[in-house]
Amino acid sequence: MRNEDALRYEAENGVAVLADGMGGLMAGSEASKVAVEKICRHLELSAIGAANDLGAAIESAHQAILEISAAKEMASKMGSTVVIWMRTGDAWHGAWVGDSRLYHWHHQQLRQITKDHSLAQRMLDSGEAEPGVDVEAHYGHVLTQGLGLRQPLDPGYCSGGCESSGQRFLLCSDGLSDMVDDEKMAAALSCSDLDEVADRLIGDALDMGGRDNISLILIEP
Repeated sequence: MRNEDALRYEAENGVAVLADGMGGLMAGSEASKVAVEKICRHLELSAIGAANDLGAAIESAHQAILEISAAKEMASKMGSTVVIWMRTGDAWHGAWVGDSRLYHWHHQQLRQITKDHSLAQRMLDSGEAEPGVDVEAHYGHVLTQGLGLRQPLDPGYCSGGCESSGQRFLLCSDGLSDMVDDEKMAAALSCSDLDEVADRLIGDALDMGGRDNISLILIEP
C-alpha cells in the first residue's frame, strides 16, 4: 500500500495541516503533498489574523492541483482532502474539504467538529437514506468535495477558544476514523502522554484491519 497522505505541524506558527490524496499511486501522493505545501506557504505569508485567510489558502491548493492534473492530462482524477487547524492568540480555527476530520477532546468528552463532504453525509442530512441501509458503508467514500475535483469548493469552517488545560485536538485521515469508533478514540485520548495516545490510536486502527493509510496529528494547546 502506498501512503497517499501528507501532513505538517508548524508549532512556531500554530498551524497543522493534514491531507489525504485521491487518484491512486503517484497522483494521490503528489496531490496531498501539494495541498500541504501550498496551504502552509500561504498562511506563512499571510498577515496577522491569518485565520481569516484559511479559505484563500485552500483555494490556492485547489488551483495548484488543478493545474498539475491538467498538465498531466488527469482532469478529475487527481485530488485531495484537507483539514487545517490554526491557533491565533486564545482562539483556534479550523477548515476542511472532504472527509479528513478534526476532533476535539475536552473534560473526557470527544466531539467530531468537522462534517464529512461525502454522499453519505448528504443523504443523512437530507433524509434520503433508506431505513436499514448502511449509507456510510455504501456511500461514505463518495466525496462531494475535494481539492482538484471539478465540483465548486465550499469549505467547512469552525472555531473556538483554547482552554488552559485538559483540551486536545486530533486531525486524522479516514484510515483512522473509518477503523476506530468514537468510544475507542475517546479512551485513547484519555492517556496522559501524547505519544501513547498516537500509538494506541494507530494500534486500534491496525487491529480493526488497517485498510487504508493511517495519519494523524495530535495537538495539546
